[in-house]
Amino acid sequence: MKKETADPSGQIGLQDMFRPPVETPAMLLEARMEAAGRRMAVYLRHLPLPERSRHELALAALTELARDPGDNPAQAEARGMTILRGLLSEQTPAVHAVPGPGVRRRHMKPEEMDRRPWVRVYLSFMRPLWIMTAGFFNTALIDFLLYALLLAGLRIMDVQLP
Repeated sequence: MKKETADPSGQIGLQDMFRPPVETPAMLLEARMEAAGRRMAVYLRHLPLPERSRHELALAALTELARDPGDNPAQAEARGMTILRGLLSEQTPAVHAVPGPGVRRRHMKPEEMDRRPWVRVYLSFMRPLWIMTAGFFNTALIDFLLYALLLAGLRIMDVQLP
């Protein structure tokens, strides 16, 4: 068997220094409670509550959660949030503190109403045809007319020569 030798100076060796501590049930409970407490704190931070009641709710929820935190941190978070929501449902919210954006009351322009739906159907059907026709008349027709003028000019020049 290999015999471990202690450091003669009485100091802890590097191997012992980087060894993780033994996980006791109290340390596991503390890790679960810390994860649940972080999640509840984030949730409570975004509620419109006075600071004192926010801390009292968190303390009550964590005290209740400490009785049965669950097997892992995720389960402790879920149970903590369930307990917290139960405590929040019992509490009456302040009238002046309602979550949500502020209401701006100002004049709004009424939306245009389509009184003739058949016009919209006709335009949605005819618009592509109109665009294609306009494209033809703006480009191809002009080219055709210029070509016809060029041929007519050449024909006139050809007739006058003899």
